[in-house]
Amino acid sequence: MANKGETTRKTSRHILKLNAKEKREFLNSFDRIFSDVDGVVWARDEYIPRAAEGFKALADAGKKFSFVTNNGVRTMSDYAQRFKELGIEFNASEFVYPAKSVVQYLDSIHFKGLIYVMATDNFKNSLREAGYEFIFGPLKIIKETYSELAKHIFSDEPVRAVILDVDFNMSSLNLIRAHLFLRHPDCILILGASDKFLPFAKGVDIIGPCSFAQIIADSSKKRLITLGKPGKELAEMLLKNFGIEERKRVLMIGDMLEQDVGFGSQCGFQTLLVLSGGCNLEKMLAETDPVHIPDYYADSMGDFIEFLKDLKKAEV
Repeated sequence: MANKGETTRKTSRHILKLNAKEKREFLNSFDRIFSDVDGVVWARDEYIPRAAEGFKALADAGKKFSFVTNNGVRTMSDYAQRFKELGIEFNASEFVYPAKSVVQYLDSIHFKGLIYVMATDNFKNSLREAGYEFIFGPLKIIKETYSELAKHIFSDEPVRAVILDVDFNMSSLNLIRAHLFLRHPDCILILGASDKFLPFAKGVDIIGPCSFAQIIADSSKKRLITLGKPGKELAEMLLKNFGIEERKRVLMIGDMLEQDVGFGSQCGFQTLLVLSGGCNLEKMLAETDPVHIPDYYADSMGDFIEFLKDLKKAEV
């Protein structure tokens, strides 16, 4: 029992530890699933055992699902091929990724102007295909003098948006240049993938694009428009695009506490954390922010196979 003045920590429940009645109530409580991909369907380049079967079992149970990823490094053809190998139906309209969301946002505000972008070639191709003009770089090592620096950071090009996503070639030169473009009062700042850290290898996280975007936002005093999880702007976009009316009848599944669980909580969805990716049980149990504590958790999506089998047995 909590002492006076203390708050009781929200409790996350493992889906296989629910009793038959609770399992049925949980399954009946949602119609649509929004799921992450990395750490849920696969981890880096290895497929997570039985994850695909878990999704197929939920589809057979009548659940609709869409995928929402912060990873724009892979191409859509790559995603389609990998989903095909796993036997998971791939529908491009049900797949949400940063470049797609950024283009939709630019279209929605009728953006006209030049863009300075720090992102992968795949991201740039999405902008190009949508008809947007952009510049990037420079991608070079310069002589370490102020006069040489000035040649590469000052520009009279009419940039009206700075966009940042995952960019393996980003440098301080690019960040300085972005900051200077944002001096213009009409120049907006947009972030795609909003991860502070990216799971890179087992036990190894690397700095994500959010950390760099925050530097630019702080230095420029510009509002950061975030179109990756857990961004507010992305949340509003999803609710509108998919016509979500009853938020609690949506289940958000992911492997990260802030990006996935936090995003789902912010949207008013139910949340489920899988321990097959970037978060382990110890980290989940140590979380104190109620927004980042999931309603449910599972070892992996494969647990839904046993979950649904248990329900069928209980109905016999």
